[in-house]
Amino acid sequence: MQEASHGERRLCARLRLDDTAADALLSAMRAGDSSCAAVVLTPLAPPEYVPPFPCEDMSAVPWLPPRVHVPQMGEGIQKPTAYEDYRRGLYYVLDLSSCWESAALGVVPPPMRSLDLCAAPGGKSMLMAARYLPQNHTANEVNAARRGILRQNLELSGMPNVTVTGLRPDQWAAAGELFDLLLVDAPCSGQSLLCKGIRNPGCLGSAMVNGNAKRQKGILLAATRCAAPGAHLLYSTCTYDPDENEKVMAYILKRVPGWEAVEVPVLTPFCSGLADFPAYRLLPHHGFGAGGFCCLLRKNN
Repeated sequence: MQEASHGERRLCARLRLDDTAADALLSAMRAGDSSCAAVVLTPLAPPEYVPPFPCEDMSAVPWLPPRVHVPQMGEGIQKPTAYEDYRRGLYYVLDLSSCWESAALGVVPPPMRSLDLCAAPGGKSMLMAARYLPQNHTANEVNAARRGILRQNLELSGMPNVTVTGLRPDQWAAAGELFDLLLVDAPCSGQSLLCKGIRNPGCLGSAMVNGNAKRQKGILLAATRCAAPGAHLLYSTCTYDPDENEKVMAYILKRVPGWEAVEVPVLTPFCSGLADFPAYRLLPHHGFGAGGFCCLLRKNN
């Protein structure tokens, strides 16, 4: 393996990876082939619907969310996006690691009101709807171009009872509306993009990481003000650096009284050793996509 760059060495040290795990992570980042496609069935797909392509047997994966399938990939097999059912909106394609992050919703009761605060392009909202159809769901995206993509995806998938908005997190906090479930799939340095073969200059540098961590804390401080008593908040990223993950969660738990991190039993094998509270991280060598982080919080008052 080629010599690691300063940013790569810094990341492996911050993750406290042993030599074997560090080599696996660096190999994945350089190979760029860790992406694993998954499809989540939309509300338009009937309960008995079967995708029109061969799928992997995932029966031994306890955390796989409902209505999620993993297509078989290989020579001569068409991609899921090549089928008419995709154009009809019967399923939505995303990375399996995003499905892994949403597994934490398995310990959350169906919410009456939910808010996806950083919703584009819509995958987390669709994964939530696959678990329990929303009663009153708001999918929010500040960026106008991304909001258009979000609206298009949700409309194509037949998502019911959904309102698309474009407020800043601080505007939501000031509005005074309260929700039973908040999804914060936060803007991040996107280090896992490297493992998908997507160039992402600067993502390993401290400037990008620190800038995103500051932004994430602001989003979460606003989100906690939108939570009803007993509400849950699912935080997730598609990056690896602890400054954007465990340390952001530790900051919120210390700064905002009345919140606690919730254990997710099906994610126990992925429990982070970088936190003294339940938090979970997926790395590409685990074999379930490019990787990510999630932590579920609950408001106790």
